Amino acid sequence: MYSEFAQPSWILSMYFLHALLILLLFLLVHRRIKEEDRGVLSWITVISLFLPVIGEAFGLLAWAVAKRVGVNDMMEDYEEYVTYKPLMLERIRHESRESYDILPLVESFNDSQGSRQQETIMRLINSNISEKGRYLNIGLMNTDAEMVHYSATTINLLMDKHEKEVELAKEKYASNHSTGAIELLETYERYMDSGLLEGVAKQKLEQEYEELLTKERAIGHQDPLILQRLGQLYLSRNEEEKGVRVIEELIGRFPQDARGYLSLIHHYYRKNDRSGLKDVLLSMQANVPGENIPEDRRYVLQQMWGDFS
Repeated sequence: MYSEFAQPSWILSMYFLHALLILLLFLLVHRRIKEEDRGVLSWITVISLFLPVIGEAFGLLAWAVAKRVGVNDMMEDYEEYVTYKPLMLERIRHESRESYDILPLVESFNDSQGSRQQETIMRLINSNISEKGRYLNIGLMNTDAEMVHYSATTINLLMDKHEKEVELAKEKYASNHSTGAIELLETYERYMDSGLLEGVAKQKLEQEYEELLTKERAIGHQDPLILQRLGQLYLSRNEEEKGVRVIEELIGRFPQDARGYLSLIHHYYRKNDRSGLKDVLLSMQANVPGENIPEDRRYVLQQMWGDFS
């Protein structure tokens, strides 16, 4: 009898019968289980085809362990990570820097799944968008205690980062005003645009920013950015006379630079001042070479020139 069981044909027959049963079970069960479990079922099926009995036992044991410790969730998170493509959380804003209503990002912070919210925070940290503090404050109002803690910690980390950047930029500016002024200016702007500051701290930083601009203007700094930013600062405070005067100074000193004209165009457009808008547009058309105009503004300007020609 022993010799009969040892015959290769008998073993092969049992092997194929076992494989057929496994495949039938797979087809029957596959559509009746959750989609996230189908991959595990396929894996158990493959193991069972090559290792009869042992494969089933090992596969079912592994599945039970995975269910208990959440390995499936870990694998799903990993798959999302390796296939991650950055979302367009903030569309390019050509016409207005005040357009901060980025709905997809707000919706992500209000997502009921904590893991999604934390993922959104990580994307926010690594992005270049402004007003990060605004969205982190949404996290502070979340009902999930872990999310609140995570948002608060992130705010502190970002503020420390900006403070260190400001201190470093101040040191460079102190050692060399001509090369350090623009870097310090841009460092201030990043901090102010972050949305992390409020109250006295925000006022203090804005005061330092204005003092830097007025000082560099007084000593005749040759970068047009100084005059543009100072003029825009006054206009943002509704100090129209001072703002327009500074921007006109910019245009007078740098007539072929587009930035002064663009600042006034934006100002007059918001005021619906067609007379002022026409004068600036025609002056820009006459003085600024096409290659000096930012590419993302050319089409709009061409349409406006057509309206006033």
